[in-house]
Amino acid sequence: MKDGMSGKDFFALAFGSMIGIGWVISIPAWMSAAGSIGAIIAILVTMLMIIPIGFVYGELTSSLKVSGGEYAYTYLAVGKLSAFVCGWFLILGYLIILPWVAVSVAALTSYLIPAMNAIPLYSLFGSVIYLPHLIVSLIMVTIIVYLNYKGVKQSSKFQNIATWMMIATFFVFIIGGFVAGSSENISQTTSESGTIGGVASAIASILFFMNGFDTIPKARNEVGSTINRADLGKAIVGTIIAGSLLYSVIVLASSFIMPAEELVNLGELPLISAFEAATGSKFLTIIIVFGVLLGVITTFNGFLFAGSRLIQSFSEAGFLPKVLSKVDHNNKTPKNALLFMLLITILGIFLGQGILSPFIVMGGISFLIAWFFMSLSSVQLYRKKPNLHRPYSPPGGIIMSYIATFFSSILTLMMIIPGTPISLHGIEYILFLVWLIVGIVMYFSYSKNKIKIKEDVQKVG
Repeated sequence: MKDGMSGKDFFALAFGSMIGIGWVISIPAWMSAAGSIGAIIAILVTMLMIIPIGFVYGELTSSLKVSGGEYAYTYLAVGKLSAFVCGWFLILGYLIILPWVAVSVAALTSYLIPAMNAIPLYSLFGSVIYLPHLIVSLIMVTIIVYLNYKGVKQSSKFQNIATWMMIATFFVFIIGGFVAGSSENISQTTSESGTIGGVASAIASILFFMNGFDTIPKARNEVGSTINRADLGKAIVGTIIAGSLLYSVIVLASSFIMPAEELVNLGELPLISAFEAATGSKFLTIIIVFGVLLGVITTFNGFLFAGSRLIQSFSEAGFLPKVLSKVDHNNKTPKNALLFMLLITILGIFLGQGILSPFIVMGGISFLIAWFFMSLSSVQLYRKKPNLHRPYSPPGGIIMSYIATFFSSILTLMMIIPGTPISLHGIEYILFLVWLIVGIVMYFSYSKNKIKIKEDVQKVG
């Protein structure tokens, strides 16, 4: 990397952001809901729904030479209000993910060092906050924020190394699972409640863990001068496919290790506990925990990198207070946006996982809203700028954009409408309305500002 990020850097950013701690915690739940084969079906169905959205992301990211990502594309294609809604909810998604990931780092570390579960300070919503947990989370957050403050080269280099080390540990888990496990443990290939209901229930959770590819548009202005713009689209779609296939293979390996009905009863990190029981190797288990830790940290680094640039650009455009748009002159990094995200993350760490858990579903709907506006923007650009140069052109053209719009709108509605398999629940509806109301206030406070989107008009069309 001479002067910016390469295609491999973008893939590491997106893939490292997608694969974190979720697989260790959630795969047993997917298997319990849908069965071992049903869980794989759920992953592949989710992948097929997300790929059209990935095509849209790849097309717009490679075609439009603007900074800011989703909201900027939406502004150009649809308008100011839609751009604000897109950016406002996307910011919520990033602000939710960071503290949850930071708390997870301490939980993983305590698995290796049980003595960390000492010196309880207080309890919130059934979650005990321990002093050593706070210290570990705060140290990790401070280091990653510092790397991002020092510039794209440092954070990108770290992301590359950590992502490939994480992938290596997945092979240890997969090979160990197949060798130490047995096909006799695949006792439940589909859920007892029925395949369709079980698969639908699993999809509801899988959707949240499929984001990460959407970090790439926010890093659009970090592109190196020698990169082929089509590589941005390939990195986005490749991340979705690679992540889905990896999840599927891990489900299959997990099925060999232990039946799903037993996995779900093994505490906070069920797959790690099951792997240790099956292999009898503490050393291999430590390697797996190390890999999961890397996954958690790359997730934090990726979303911090993308989120800080989103907030900085959103502020610079005129949608937020100008103070958040300040850039460090020496490092060329969004210092005030990074500081803001650091403060929110620290607050979340002190609140603990008990309070953060209800916010996770909010993260899911936040990304779905952004996916919808991206898909709608693609449709509008095909109409407004049919001759737009598209370095990465998805198969089907506008038809693919319509498919992406359909899937993203249906999934968003299913989260908002009560009673669906993926709908919000009581407190989540309240949180959604609160963020919406605050957004309305912010929009009318700043909507009179002249919105400035950095754009090369000659190159856009």
